[in-house]
Amino acid sequence: MKIINLILVIFLMTGSMSFAQDDAERECKRMRFLAGEDLKIKNYKSAVKHYILGEEICGGYDAANYNRLIGSLRNAINGITEPTEKMAYIDTVVAAYSRSETAGGYNQKDDLLRAAFILQSSSPDRELANTLFRRGIATQGSATAEGYVSYFYYNTYARFSAAKEEGKAALKQAMISDYFELSTLISKASMSVKTQETITEYFNAVVRNCDDVLPELKGYMENLPSDPEVKKATVMNFIELLDKKNCTDAPEYGQLIDVYVELDPTSLDAQLMKAKFFISKNKTSEAINTLKTARGIATDDAKKQEISYMIASAQFKANSYKAAYTTAISVTGEHKGKALVIAGKSVGSNANNCGASTFERKCNNIYAVELLERAKALGASTGNSISSYKSRYPTSDDLFQNSNPQSVTLTCYGVTVNPSK
Repeated sequence: MKIINLILVIFLMTGSMSFAQDDAERECKRMRFLAGEDLKIKNYKSAVKHYILGEEICGGYDAANYNRLIGSLRNAINGITEPTEKMAYIDTVVAAYSRSETAGGYNQKDDLLRAAFILQSSSPDRELANTLFRRGIATQGSATAEGYVSYFYYNTYARFSAAKEEGKAALKQAMISDYFELSTLISKASMSVKTQETITEYFNAVVRNCDDVLPELKGYMENLPSDPEVKKATVMNFIELLDKKNCTDAPEYGQLIDVYVELDPTSLDAQLMKAKFFISKNKTSEAINTLKTARGIATDDAKKQEISYMIASAQFKANSYKAAYTTAISVTGEHKGKALVIAGKSVGSNANNCGASTFERKCNNIYAVELLERAKALGASTGNSISSYKSRYPTSDDLFQNSNPQSVTLTCYGVTVNPSK
């Protein structure tokens, strides 16, 4: 249903008015007086009616009277629940703000509220709202009410969605730069997680890949907040963003983690992220050292065991089989089965380096299989490793030539195996 402007409604209800100059001046004052009386008893709708009639009769208002009209409209809106009526009043307050600005009576302290009303109106001027939101947030800074942050970013998203194809690129860049700027503000002002989640939801609906994000991020990395706690929160937001956009191979990801570790060297999460970054870059030695630091920081034994498993995995990847075995065999708890797989594969992979004779070296495969079978019993996946290592067992000829021993000591691991079983 089309909203009818309140001014038109009021004149249809009261009839057209024409006055001589003296009469007009008296009527102008009378309407303002009546509006003032309405305000005393908080009859805001009646005050609006009298102020609008007075505005027409008076030939416009000064700043003070426009403020009273707008204040009356705002109070009236707060008390209206019927959607069509509320929309009519919102349209009227939006128009009143414009007339006030034209008359030189507008106060920019209302920028954010005015922008919010524009977005709620029947025909929102999103470009004007954008200008007002930007100016208002720039003025208010950390004092900005967080609802306006969500509203502003929603408007940027709506502008992007409605734009023609040739205009979308610029608005996409605006969404990226606004996201970083607002994320910094959210951290600095200690706004709610919900506000960050809201703007992130709009951001993710438009910005889907790493290449979009990185060019804008560089500038913000050079101008991080000075307050350590705010800086930490901002950096973590950016780290999580790059993680979600699969940007973990980017140098910026590693740089952000370095900044976070420098700010909080005792952060377990930061050390683990740093290790993950090193692993992605095949810098296993650096990853192992970082994981060892993380294990030293961890206070929970289950977390320590998980990190030990991660260390063993990195050592195995680096072909440090003896070190991987030693670490893996020590793992207990939830990750024991997976750790035994690493231990077994490490023994099997290192077989040719352990033992004084070919026979002794082949016996390493027996121990490898024992470890893998223990892992399998704990529910870990061993693939085809067991059959592969069994195929490398000492043959019957090997056994015969070595007097069919019942026990062989594997000096690398301090265990004995029975090759004759």
